[in-house]
Amino acid sequence: MSDETVSRRSFFLVFVAFLMNAFLLVTAVSSVLALVDDTLLKSAMTDEFYGARAEIGMLNIVLLFIAMVALILVPHLPKLVLLPPVAVMIWQLIGAPGFAWSITDHASMAKLDEISLASIALAVFANRMTTGHWFLAASRLPFRDTSFVRTVIAMPIALFAIIGVGVGGLLAAIPVFIEQQSGGYLHFASDGLEVRETVLTKRDHTVHLVGMVHIGDPKFYRTLFRMIGPKALILAEGVTDREGRMKARPSYDNAARGLGLESQSEFQALLAGANRVDDASAVSVAPSSPVASDAQAPHVLFADIDVADLSPATLRFLEAVGTVFQAPTLAEAVQRYLAISTQFKDDEVRGVMEEIVHKRNQRVLAAFDKYESQYQVIYIPWGALHMPDLEKKMKARGYRIETVHMLPIAKYDVIWKGLSNSLQPVKSTAAAAAP
Repeated sequence: MSDETVSRRSFFLVFVAFLMNAFLLVTAVSSVLALVDDTLLKSAMTDEFYGARAEIGMLNIVLLFIAMVALILVPHLPKLVLLPPVAVMIWQLIGAPGFAWSITDHASMAKLDEISLASIALAVFANRMTTGHWFLAASRLPFRDTSFVRTVIAMPIALFAIIGVGVGGLLAAIPVFIEQQSGGYLHFASDGLEVRETVLTKRDHTVHLVGMVHIGDPKFYRTLFRMIGPKALILAEGVTDREGRMKARPSYDNAARGLGLESQSEFQALLAGANRVDDASAVSVAPSSPVASDAQAPHVLFADIDVADLSPATLRFLEAVGTVFQAPTLAEAVQRYLAISTQFKDDEVRGVMEEIVHKRNQRVLAAFDKYESQYQVIYIPWGALHMPDLEKKMKARGYRIETVHMLPIAKYDVIWKGLSNSLQPVKSTAAAAAP
């Protein structure tokens, strides 16, 4: 072979080797920074260190996709060295299925950091054992006479892999992320969506934490209400607006009907017909004895906050979300949703979530503390995202988990049928308009 051919080959492989070494190095740095943060600093998302860590993480993802393409298109690269960190990163990118973690739990994130760091250590050790060096070098890579043919053949495979991992990873990560952030209170089962009910006990007191979603099968809401005994207290959620401050309230009725389901208003209507403990804020009045109007119905206390308790930014966010659900068409709803991302900064969204979740949790826990002595059985059927914190706070009050089971809230076949029916008028209209 000519010197010119070797020169061209060497220049190409030098560049590829450089990128692969950069991938290994950046992955190592990202893993170390994340491990230090999750074990020692435990920085908030608003901290500068977390921002720097996130930027390096994004660079790491870019290099991951480059490494995937290189492994497919460049047969010279050692698979034993690069596959471990690539496989671990893809696994983490799709939500680390099979591993319990949460972005709010630094201990669980530290374990993921350790796994990532171990994959890099394995890669470097493998390269050291096979080549005698710590890093990749073009001069130590084998020469392939058919590299051009291999590359041409592998190009469609590489394109398919990139699209598959990108799209498939996103689709797989969404349910995994939702499950992780809800602490398992929202679960995507093989045949439908399930919510978790956790029963905690302390001496002769029992607390039922039931994860809820805004949309579900009406049978779920009716069955849940019937299974609550008449002597139990339900601490119900539902943000009030006594002063009429909100211009557009989020309503899930249209979305629910489009999926062949019902909104949580079905459950709220059942609660409204139960025995109300009082009509005032659970934290602004002294505990009062319930006045029962139906001996077979449970007692209900609406233990949520009022719009007046929210910050202006949170109020604006909820109004913006309300306009999304009030959109007449799906396309308009998507446009309004995308507009929200440009209206609110990241720190504003974090502040909104802090109020929507933790501030409301403080309110229901204050109500629980006031009425705990009056009821041996208390149900807290709140949104699934509230549950991890509420479970933690119940354990801090001396409660221990007695049982855990899942409740079916929506079947996939029902959702698919609802979607098909909702799209049928659109198809009919389009067919009629066609020449």
